[in-house]
Amino acid sequence: MASEKYIVNQEKVDQAVELMKEYGIDTWLILTRENTDPSLPLMVGVRSVHKGAIFLNSNGEHFVLTSVSDQASYEETGIFKEVIAYHSRIEEPFLELMEKFKPKKMALNISLEDHLADGLTVGQYQWLEGVLGKDRLREIEVSSENLVQNVRSIKSEAEISRIQKAIEITQDIYNEVFQQLKPGMTEREIGELFIKGLKKRKVTSGIGPAFQLPIVCSVRLGLAHREPSEEKVLPGDMLVMDFSVKYQDYVSDIARTAYFLRPGEEKAPPEVQKAFDTAVEAVTAAIEVLLPGKKGYEVDAAGRKVIEEAGYPTIRHSTGHQIGRDCHDGGTGLGPRRNPPRLAVEREVQEGEVYAVEPTVIQDGGLPSVIVEENVLVTKEGPIILSKRQTELVTIPAE
Repeated sequence: MASEKYIVNQEKVDQAVELMKEYGIDTWLILTRENTDPSLPLMVGVRSVHKGAIFLNSNGEHFVLTSVSDQASYEETGIFKEVIAYHSRIEEPFLELMEKFKPKKMALNISLEDHLADGLTVGQYQWLEGVLGKDRLREIEVSSENLVQNVRSIKSEAEISRIQKAIEITQDIYNEVFQQLKPGMTEREIGELFIKGLKKRKVTSGIGPAFQLPIVCSVRLGLAHREPSEEKVLPGDMLVMDFSVKYQDYVSDIARTAYFLRPGEEKAPPEVQKAFDTAVEAVTAAIEVLLPGKKGYEVDAAGRKVIEEAGYPTIRHSTGHQIGRDCHDGGTGLGPRRNPPRLAVEREVQEGEVYAVEPTVIQDGGLPSVIVEENVLVTKEGPIILSKRQTELVTIPAE
């Protein structure tokens, strides 16, 4: 039985077993060295230094073949029926395990489309061919792509709890930042307020290095995934902030928009308010159709339609994406159909997935632009908004 430290990993392994039964997969083999496979942190939570072979079996009995130096780390998880250590060469004990399991269908982390399901390196695949023989390997190998995507996408109870906590911390930091905003601050100074909030709460950024500055963009200076600049935010400016927090390996992704009032203004100008209201309406429209069985492109279309019918340029990016261990967590994407087809947007939304929903008003030349991004859990009963929605434009008074 897994310890509390590895509760998420145990939940994901149990989930994988059920999916393997559904897909008719006998064994899911994860080969790794120096932590090369992105499935490893999710499935076992161990940083494997030397070459290791993880056998997850549909009968619920899991084994790992590992170096002596990595043995204790795997034993600590409580996930495996047996942790077998090799001293010099792995080939002989590997073949013994293959003979023990005799898998007729063995999933390997190979994918043309999804980097998170493509963790088997060319070198390790060639090693596998050499050990098993090409013919035998061809008979039993299948891609683990669907398995990996669903295990990663459909969140367990512990995963949802951690995402919710990351969201709550994110919102708390936003509220703190809003209280400190004033005209004349630079984008970078505002970004540093978020980093101060992270350090105060002993958490880190959900994107990039631990204390990477979030996106803080004055619309007048242009929207992009860029570092905050030393330019000042002035009265009459709209400010877009996109911020992610990591809590116990799980992240949030929330964007907010504010307007800096000019002297004498009590509210934002009509053109600013219209852009904001349109973005909020588009978020609502996308969330309303974020239901199990909907295709990713169908959710995107709902949000995109609101933006376009209001007279704004179409969204330049997708309406949304999954969040979990990463800010862009793979699986189904909420984007438009294109030619050639993108498999992510052709996939169906599933119960238990968590999405960042962000249909956006983007205009060039400093014209009003708005990002309002919410985090939403998909359930059979309907979408549950995990973040506290921004439905009113934050206004910062002139000094």
